[in-house]
Amino acid sequence: MVISIDSSMLLGYYQAKAGLPVTYSDGTTSSVITPKVAPTAPWTSQVTPQQASANVTAALAGHKIIDENAAKLDLSGASADYKKLFALYQGLGTLSDMATQIKASGVSSISKTQLQKAFLTGMSEMSSYISSADFDKLRLVQGDANTSAKSTLTVPKAATQYITPPLATSATDATAAFEGDVRFNIKVTRVNQTYDIPIDLSQMPEQTRSVANVVNYVNDQLSAAGVETRFGTSRTAGVAQEIKVGTKTVTLPAGPDQWALKVTIGTSETVNFSAPQTAGAVYLAQQVGDADPDDNTKTSDSTIRQQLLKFQTDTQDVAAPLQGSGQANWVDGRVFAKALDSAVGTVHAQTVGPDGSVYMLADVTGTVAGQGIKGTQDVALMKYDAAGKLIYTRTLGAASTATGLSLAVSADGKVAVGGSVSGALNGSTDGALNSGTTGSNAGQADSFVTLYDDDGQELWTQRRGARQDDQVNQVAFGADGTVYVAGQTKSAMPGGGAAQGDWDGYIEAFATDANRKVSTLFTQGFGTTGADKPKGMVIDGTSIVTASVEGGRAVLRRFDISSGAPVETANRDLGDLEGGDIAGLALDSNGQLVIAGTTANPQLSVDTVSSAASGGTDAFAARIAADLSINASDRLAYYGGSGDDKASALAVSNGKVWIAGTAGTDLPGEAPVGTQDGFLANLDVDSGAVDWSRRFTGTSGKAAPTAIAIAPTGSSVLDRLGLPSGDLTLDESKQLSAVSALRAGDQFTVSKSGAPASTVTIDQGETFETLMLKIQRASNFSVKMSVVATTDGQKQLKLEPAYPGAVVTFGPGKGDKDGLSQLGIPEGVLRATTTNAAGATVPADGKSNIYGLGLESDLNLSNADQISHAMAVLANAQGMIRTAYKDLVAAATPKSQLNAAAAAAALAKSGAVPAYMTNQISNYQAALDRLVGDTTTTTTDPTLTLFGITS
Repeated sequence: MVISIDSSMLLGYYQAKAGLPVTYSDGTTSSVITPKVAPTAPWTSQVTPQQASANVTAALAGHKIIDENAAKLDLSGASADYKKLFALYQGLGTLSDMATQIKASGVSSISKTQLQKAFLTGMSEMSSYISSADFDKLRLVQGDANTSAKSTLTVPKAATQYITPPLATSATDATAAFEGDVRFNIKVTRVNQTYDIPIDLSQMPEQTRSVANVVNYVNDQLSAAGVETRFGTSRTAGVAQEIKVGTKTVTLPAGPDQWALKVTIGTSETVNFSAPQTAGAVYLAQQVGDADPDDNTKTSDSTIRQQLLKFQTDTQDVAAPLQGSGQANWVDGRVFAKALDSAVGTVHAQTVGPDGSVYMLADVTGTVAGQGIKGTQDVALMKYDAAGKLIYTRTLGAASTATGLSLAVSADGKVAVGGSVSGALNGSTDGALNSGTTGSNAGQADSFVTLYDDDGQELWTQRRGARQDDQVNQVAFGADGTVYVAGQTKSAMPGGGAAQGDWDGYIEAFATDANRKVSTLFTQGFGTTGADKPKGMVIDGTSIVTASVEGGRAVLRRFDISSGAPVETANRDLGDLEGGDIAGLALDSNGQLVIAGTTANPQLSVDTVSSAASGGTDAFAARIAADLSINASDRLAYYGGSGDDKASALAVSNGKVWIAGTAGTDLPGEAPVGTQDGFLANLDVDSGAVDWSRRFTGTSGKAAPTAIAIAPTGSSVLDRLGLPSGDLTLDESKQLSAVSALRAGDQFTVSKSGAPASTVTIDQGETFETLMLKIQRASNFSVKMSVVATTDGQKQLKLEPAYPGAVVTFGPGKGDKDGLSQLGIPEGVLRATTTNAAGATVPADGKSNIYGLGLESDLNLSNADQISHAMAVLANAQGMIRTAYKDLVAAATPKSQLNAAAAAAALAKSGAVPAYMTNQISNYQAALDRLVGDTTTTTTDPTLTLFGITS
């Protein structure tokens, strides 16, 4: 009988004697037998689809997603930390299963709503559990665990330079913009001293009027005047362009460099440009492009964009504007066409301020000029200079959805905007800004009006709401600065009297006292039992005049407000619009009212018709007495062709009536250009004549004007140079609410380890500097704060632990008041770390390790992008729990066993047995051969017993 020693048995004996984990082999596979130091983790077995579905069903039924009792441990006496980690892991899995289920095809809208609600409930439960769970050997935070952090919110660097659009493709060649009679004035003000510097290019030396030569000439004049402001050149390198040729992409060679003027403003100087000869200008906002070019709703190929256009309407004394190179859809008289940011939606209103700048009110669905939004749609007030350069953007900061419908600018430069808002609109409680809580009607649209100062800083916001939907349609200033609004509501406005039926109109007034306290002077409803919608409003002394579509008819109402309470003194019905609408109402310089709109009715109720209707729907403009009486001077002019023409905007200036809209088939004297053209016309209502008009189109042959504004002296030779008339304005606001969607009243929490959380509230006028002090105080000065520059020179907030043992937790504000996400400061813990003797990175406070799950408080399943984001975040959080478990296991394993495991791993990898052990095995085998030489004898030997062999 031959008995050989199993090498794996001897290896096991060797490992046992050496204190290594015992390796057992069956000849084909091997495994390591180690003492169990931790319970088996739930992720060792995969959750079946049936289990996942059952977990989601339980959550939908209202059961908690975190259940420590359901987290079973298969090791007696194991730390309770494991049970908590396992319960969290399974809860995160349930949330992930919800995201997977809502993403599946065929899920009904009702089921999606239920899943979204259950997900939010689960996230709330998760937050509560994490904040209250008491771990023994680790620390867990919902957010991130960082050693330093920077805000993603940045404040623009102080601008000192103004760069015009490109003027030439060479700095030394003759430039068309400088040809002819080019004269303008530069006024530089410094420390209450003004320098007037005339520039006349005809006085240049006999040389080419190139960009470089003109810059040198202008700088000579500035230097001679003793000012620091200087002109310069700005070069933009040509870049290669890619175009589609059939199915192939072709790269074209780089185009030529482009050269522009650059104005560098001197220290403590302000710069103003003017020209001796000016012309009228019209600014027009329009939508161009096709929402569905391929007529397939399943493809996302919309070419819709918003544009700002400027027209010079008189070239008798001022050189005509140049046609820019490569300008699409150019039409005679157009100075420029600026494409607005892709996140800018419909431009509802536009006006020219006393400084000659253009104010625009639009809906926005994403980041514009670096400013993000909180909800799905917000309101943006945008200010442009006369050259079309964006000066600033101010978003409202609505938490859900807002629409801006009207704006007005006062004589001293204040700006009022109004519209509708759903969801929260936070505000301070100091009286300057009113709180924007939504109350019991949070799901309804409410009216809002916001007042900004002449620098674009918010002064106050008023929100008013009925039980059902309501909105502000019109806003205007009184001579004393009172803000008046006209709107529509589906139910009675508070203090406005009883509802009339369907939509009603209402008027309201707000005044501000010396302490910036805002009071409501009155609220008054009006209308009929039908659908009534105010579409125009003017202030005439101590009277308000409104123009509304009431039951489909154009109706004007005059209210006397001299007593403090509105009293309707007159009304006038202009007749059935027959499906048309009112585009606006204005007060002429001679004290008459001008109303414009669209109608299919060729016989509106104005006695004298200066221009007859042409068929289909026509634009119209009527001039009537301000007291609404029937007067011999009343006039009505229709404008249009045989097709359907629609007026969408009205502006009146210096007795001239301007209307804009969309053209049908034909227009007087204007040939079709695209498939859906826009038009702009100066209509002489008294005679019915068209003094000036243009028909134009846009991308995909479609254009639809939405708002116009008039600047009587807004055009000049400065347009050719790309320089703005008036003050050279650069937005230098440092207020956080002016450069982001943050609002006064937004909050977040800060807590030093072991101390209760302190709430930090954003105040009106908050800056990085004032916020730093608030955070330091809230953290008991455990955070080191600084303002640092980004790579492009913008400013952002940097946060670091103030000392090694500092541990500071940042948490979001409640609900819609969260300011942490707007600041872009990571939610979670800020702490210092150090390296221990073993080379591991550990918290510098000497306590247990901190694990950040990276779970954002506002995770949701509201759309496909949010679902994908949530799934990624949840997976990352589960990964962090696995890391925490791994570290717990390592900490619970004896050091000798860890070392032995490492040695066993090396042994298994190399397959080598120490030489002395090989020799011992050989000796054991030889002894065994001798002992079993006599197969008829049973021998018991201590050596064999050692190996469990009896022979």
